[in-house]
Amino acid sequence: MCIKVLFMNSKNSLIKNSIYNVLYRCLGIVFPLISSIYVARILTPSYVGKVSAAQNFVSYFTIFTSMGIPTYGVKLIAQFTGKKECTNSAFWELWIINFFLSGITGIMYYLTVALMPFFYEERTLYAVSGLVLVINIINIDWFFQGIQEYKYIAIRSLIIKIISLILLFSFVHDKNDYLIYAIINIIALTGNYLFNIFTIRKYIKVSIKRLQFKEHLVHIFSLFGASLAAEIYTLTDTTMLNIMSGSKIVGYYSISMNVVRILRGLVVAIAAVFLPQLSYYYHNKKNDMFCILVDKGLHVLVLLTIPVAIGLMLVADDLILLFFGKEYIGSILSTQILAISVMSVALSNFIGLQILVTLGKEKITTFSTIIGAGVNIVLNICLIVRYQHIGAAIASAITEMTVTLFQYIFCRKYIEIKMRLIGPVIASLIMSIVVLLIKFLGIPIFLRLFLECFLGCITYFIIIYILKDEMIVDIITRVKEYMNRMKKLK
Repeated sequence: MCIKVLFMNSKNSLIKNSIYNVLYRCLGIVFPLISSIYVARILTPSYVGKVSAAQNFVSYFTIFTSMGIPTYGVKLIAQFTGKKECTNSAFWELWIINFFLSGITGIMYYLTVALMPFFYEERTLYAVSGLVLVINIINIDWFFQGIQEYKYIAIRSLIIKIISLILLFSFVHDKNDYLIYAIINIIALTGNYLFNIFTIRKYIKVSIKRLQFKEHLVHIFSLFGASLAAEIYTLTDTTMLNIMSGSKIVGYYSISMNVVRILRGLVVAIAAVFLPQLSYYYHNKKNDMFCILVDKGLHVLVLLTIPVAIGLMLVADDLILLFFGKEYIGSILSTQILAISVMSVALSNFIGLQILVTLGKEKITTFSTIIGAGVNIVLNICLIVRYQHIGAAIASAITEMTVTLFQYIFCRKYIEIKMRLIGPVIASLIMSIVVLLIKFLGIPIFLRLFLECFLGCITYFIIIYILKDEMIVDIITRVKEYMNRMKKLK
């Protein structure tokens, strides 16, 4: 029964959507990885740090632009599946709210940059980076996630990322091109949103009659508290590093964060497709199906995040040196420390932004992130002065674990949560032995990193299968059944 839930509804099955969403996230890994490697070597740590600092500052204003709409929008649109009039009204209500928030926030940002002397030296860079706030007016990704159009999202993303990569290689050739790099990032974002504007006409008709905003504002502001606190503790480290240590140290830290975010994003993508379905089941009183999906989502995350986090700790040195060069050797230890957050952030995302939000317990998510923000700021003040980006990494890792633990404890009051850790931990330890043995081989770094990743993955899943993990066994059984059917047809 458990595994069957994942295959139901051919159009919007979770397995199908997971494949498309993982494909989308893989694109979000491959292309940013290629661009990060290229840009890191061309721009050097100082100029990478300048761009990262500008984007980090813009992110403070982005919090007020979104106000929790992305998460709430997915949940709301999913609830109205099959109800065109309700979906149409909900879309326009949220879009109008987003329009005004984006406009007001954009004005506030540009006034800040224009009036504060701190930004004068790099005012052009900050002006370009701020275009994100203006473009957010046409950000309607939450609608397509709500109707579970993950195939469209993946194809659109592939086209835009290819174009962006071509532009990057064509126009960014030395460190003086850092402004062009910032502009290309904006073009990539604009392309995605323009695709959405042309595609939305298939699903939504223009209608602004009898729109109601009050109920949405209550939920949006509730989620905004969580978003604000979460963004503060994810942005504070870079801001404080920029002020206290300079752009070069920010460059080291941003490379570590980019590597970790890439892997974290891939893991989160697999469980992210559960939100529309969880919202639908809960809204329609299908509590048994809801609980099954919660259990499956958590199990998938535990299966993947433990080996990914441990694996990244083990291969971080080879990965940084091979892809980014000796100039970024200072990023190795901070990457290893931040690897812990691969698991904690993925679990926090699922528990806080999927389970608790679906249950209408946004206040718990908000409170946990406020606690996280406080912990992060205190730790950053204590650690950055002495340990710079290493201290920021420690503060970030501890913060993420604190938030996840808080949400896990409170979520158990409303729904049973099982964390089956023994199998993944045993398999990860055996995988670690294999990876460490490969490190002693006197072979070129590229081949060594490939063997560490490939043989490490193979070892992990073999051990998990030997330990008879329910999900892995069910999936392999289904694959065997499918292959047998194919043979009979031939």
